[in-house]
Amino acid sequence: MEKVLNDFKALSKDEKIAFMKAAMPLMGEAFGNDPRKMMGEMMPFCMNMMQSRGMDMDRMRSMMKGMMGEFPGA
Repeated sequence: MEKVLNDFKALSKDEKIAFMKAAMPLMGEAFGNDPRKMMGEMMPFCMNMMQSRGMDMDRMRSMMKGMMGEFPGA
């Protein structure tokens, strides 16, 4: 795990985004059969991470709503 994290840290911003796009389907598979596990394990982690970066849930919801409006069919 440590090697993967160190390799990720060494990527450029664009490479990190490309990696996350490639990894998202795999993460979805990992939690797909147990959405409660995702909510129980990942949501608190994500919320803590956002708060530590000075973001709140209302701001995140607004950003997501705005972004979803930019995509056809959303």
